[in-house]
Amino acid sequence: MKKITVLAFVLLALAKPLFASGDFEIRRVDVQFVGTPEYSVNPPVKQVRPQKWMVIEVTFDARADFTNALDFNYYVYFAKRLFVGHITHVGIQKGHELHSVAYMSPKGIAQIMEGRQPSPADLENVSVTISQPGVSAPVASKSWKASSGEWWASMKQEEGFVLNKSETPFAPLAWDYYEALKPAGAR
Repeated sequence: MKKITVLAFVLLALAKPLFASGDFEIRRVDVQFVGTPEYSVNPPVKQVRPQKWMVIEVTFDARADFTNALDFNYYVYFAKRLFVGHITHVGIQKGHELHSVAYMSPKGIAQIMEGRQPSPADLENVSVTISQPGVSAPVASKSWKASSGEWWASMKQEEGFVLNKSETPFAPLAWDYYEALKPAGAR
C-alpha cells in the first residue's frame, strides 16, 4: 500500500498540468472607442465618415515557455445587456505585456442602442477570462471595473456582437502587436 501511495505522489508531481494557474496573468483590460481606420486605395473609394468602434484590449503575461492555444472569453455588459465573444489565440510564447483584442462594430452598437447615441454610463463592465481550450475553468481573469467573482455567470448572454480582429477593418493593422488568432475553420 505504501508503494502505491508513493507511486501516486510521484506520478502527480510529474504530471504537472500543461496550464498551471500561475502561468498566465491578465494585467489590464482597457476599453476605448476609436474611429474606423481609413485606407488609401487606387482607384479611390467613396468617402465615408469614420464611425466609432468599441475596442477592448487585454494586456497579459505568459510565464509558460510556449502554449499551443488559449481561449479568451470577453464579457461586455453594455446597455443593460451582456454580450460575449470567444477568441482563440495560438502559438503564444513566454512574454511580458502580450496583447489580445476584441471589437464591437458601430452598426452592432447602433442596433443595441436602437439608434440612440451611447453614453459612458451604457458601458457598465467588461471582464475577460483566459482558459485552456476545452476546459471551462479559467486560468486568469480580470475586469475593466472593480467587480467580484463571475458576475456574468447568471446573466443571459448574447453572441455575435463581440468580434475578433480578423472580422474588422483593423485586421491588417498592428499585426505583430497582438497574439496570432486561430485560423477560421481550424480544428
